[in-house]
Amino acid sequence: MGQEEEKLSNIIYQIFEKLPPEAQVSRIEFEGPKIALYTRNLKFFMQNPTLVPSIVNVIKKHVVVKADESERKEEEEARQELYRLIPKEAGLSGIIFDGIQGEILIEVKNPSVMEGEVREKINRLAEDIGWKVKIRRVIYSNPQTYEFLVHTMKSAEDERLQLLRDIGNRIFREKISANKDILITFLGGANEVGRSSILVTTPESKILLDCGVNLGVSSSTEMFPRFDLINLPLDELDAVVLTHAHLDHTGFVPVLFKYGYNGPVYCTEPTLTLTTLLLTDALKVAEAEGKKLYYEMSHVKEFIKHCITLPYNSVTDIAPDVKLTLSNAGHILGSAIVHLHIGQGLFNLVYTGDYKFNKSRLFQPANYTFPRVEALITESTYGAREDVMPAREEAEERLVSSINETINNGGKVLIPVPAVGRAQEILLVLNEYIAQKKLAEVPIYIEGMLTEATSIHLLYPEFLNKEIRDRIIFQGENPFITERYTIVSHPREREEVFRSGPSIVLATSGMLEGGPSVAYFSELAEDERNKIIFVSYQVSGTLGRRVLDGSKEINIVEQTGKLRVVNVRSKVEKIDGFSGHSDYNQLLSYVSKFRNRVQKIIVVHGEESKARSFSDSINRMIFRRQIADIPKVGETVKLS
Repeated sequence: MGQEEEKLSNIIYQIFEKLPPEAQVSRIEFEGPKIALYTRNLKFFMQNPTLVPSIVNVIKKHVVVKADESERKEEEEARQELYRLIPKEAGLSGIIFDGIQGEILIEVKNPSVMEGEVREKINRLAEDIGWKVKIRRVIYSNPQTYEFLVHTMKSAEDERLQLLRDIGNRIFREKISANKDILITFLGGANEVGRSSILVTTPESKILLDCGVNLGVSSSTEMFPRFDLINLPLDELDAVVLTHAHLDHTGFVPVLFKYGYNGPVYCTEPTLTLTTLLLTDALKVAEAEGKKLYYEMSHVKEFIKHCITLPYNSVTDIAPDVKLTLSNAGHILGSAIVHLHIGQGLFNLVYTGDYKFNKSRLFQPANYTFPRVEALITESTYGAREDVMPAREEAEERLVSSINETINNGGKVLIPVPAVGRAQEILLVLNEYIAQKKLAEVPIYIEGMLTEATSIHLLYPEFLNKEIRDRIIFQGENPFITERYTIVSHPREREEVFRSGPSIVLATSGMLEGGPSVAYFSELAEDERNKIIFVSYQVSGTLGRRVLDGSKEINIVEQTGKLRVVNVRSKVEKIDGFSGHSDYNQLLSYVSKFRNRVQKIIVVHGEESKARSFSDSINRMIFRRQIADIPKVGETVKLS
């Protein structure tokens, strides 16, 4: 027996040693980061809920229990039995079977109806049919993206189960290296905003943190992560970890599967759903513009099938010598700060991704409490000393004042918004100030995938701050889109917007890089009564950045392929304070939390001048020594 088989057998032996005969465990499988116990007596485990935690306490691994397939009733038969138990008053929305986890998810509008006697009957039924049952409240209709995810995973259950077992055997394999070096290689996102991608090489594994694209450039050497600079066969990559859904952190992931990657992608559940939305929308936009992207829908489906979602603050094995913990980053829905615990206390690395160290209308501030941290990799988007944003209340009042001024002058306001994060913040602000009669009540039009993205926020209220979460869950309220909004669902409906009087338009994308915001810009920018208001970061090289920098003639290729010159006569304004990134003071405040704890700080995700300014401030103002460095793309840094 080899070392690898011996280690796996030892784990299985420890588990069996803790199991009484009546547990009737038929086999044990390694499935992704979890160890699955298959039992012919699910009822025993349901009636002895402390048994599995006691096993976990010994082996320090995630353990789940499933009924052996031979003990499970067929899905349709189980579905019919559940139909007979679920009261009409529950407002049944759907019943989803997960054959991999051996679980049934019952989606209802009124979960309180499912308590008491009804829940007891369902639990007894679960024991008989061999499926564990979960109940989830569905307040609104499920977003199309979520339905697509469920369908994709369901149609590939057999393939996905085998993938998880292959991944599991790789995670729990024997450690074989005596090497203690930890290296990080920057494939993108260093001295730039865009294509974030960092390779972490440990003694036993290779982990990729983010894999994005730079939307502000056209050449492939500047747009994509520089895998060409390293000799890394993709089948040697143990895992990909995504911090959040924005394409500058996820846009290249489908290409990994295009060229042979067959391993896991770890992220939060909202990040999986939002990434799927953004990747599929990019394909739709490219198709509408007659372009061909660097990936296809089949590669997006592979990404979905290989995804393993994790909750915040759950320690998870992802390689023989690496444990992963994701925690709130406060940036967008489901955004995460990554903590890697490497080896048996050998090294601890924190990678912030994009983070907001301040409470916003949507999220709590980014987490900074970790048991140990030897190295910190931090973003620096607003790292220059002058990058101090106004208070959120001040920013909101300035936005409202700017809109009112334009409306009073008979103009229209275009707010190009990223579909995820800023769009929902602006929707909340407009609703509140109109309700307070501080904002002129004019038609508000919204177009683009922000409607779908907003529906996804309603699907995961537990990831929002308490105030918004309570409004959604307990008051059954949609705090984002109300009856005052008109959803533009087709380009031909835009004529109503152009013909109408003063109005507000929110459209994606936020940097005027494709999507409906470009169409609105081309029509509204030539009227001096109108105004373009930017509320999010404009990456260098994007159309939005050129407009913001004062370009008065903009070339736009229309859907017909015809080149149009847009003469910008409208007012252009940038209102700071709505960003999902930390400003200079917030960045410094966050990093200062690691004083006397870290050995090294690495500054990334910022234009060169901002990254350098922030790095200098860290060294001079917080640590009073040289601790922060700025790597270049392609550079490798040794951590231990």
